[in-house]
Amino acid sequence: MPARVLAAAALATLLLAGCSDGGTSINDQMRQGDQKGYVAGDGTIEALAPEQRDTTISLAGTTLEEDPWSSADHAGEVVVVNVWGSWCGPCVAEAPDLERVATDLQKAGEPVQFVGVNVRDTVANALAFQKVHEVPYPSLQDDGGRTLSQLQGLATARPTTMVLDGQGRLAARVNGQVDASTLRGLVDDVLADEPGAAG
Repeated sequence: MPARVLAAAALATLLLAGCSDGGTSINDQMRQGDQKGYVAGDGTIEALAPEQRDTTISLAGTTLEEDPWSSADHAGEVVVVNVWGSWCGPCVAEAPDLERVATDLQKAGEPVQFVGVNVRDTVANALAFQKVHEVPYPSLQDDGGRTLSQLQGLATARPTTMVLDGQGRLAARVNGQVDASTLRGLVDDVLADEPGAAG
């Protein structure tokens, strides 16, 4: 299937780009021994045209507030997934940008849902982070990796932000810290591709 081949090629290019940038690959970071305790993303941005989107993500779990959450409840909406931890410096740095974009899209009435996937935090620490940074959307609890595994190995760095289209297909991904303008641009592009979007 041509779309599948194109998507595979795009993903291979992304992975190669991440491994060839001196000192930023997973293996290089592990060899550095700097004890930061996580693999930082290298800032690689991946955007897929509709015909290239062949990875479907179904995400479900329990929020930090103990409520069930499922991407199935947001079919037809663009879903932005941010994988984060309160202990991760780039996650802290990008929090205001995520808050700004989520709030702006909500005020604009756009069909976009944000959700976090918290990793390696206690619920108390994660809730404190959400309060301090005024995060306006829910985050799923760290459950020993079960929720994270639903992202199919596409979020190995902290942070990682993924944009899913209205069919739940991976449409964009930022491997590392994202800023507001980049994220808004990626989301707007996916919204423009959605069926019924104004041309």
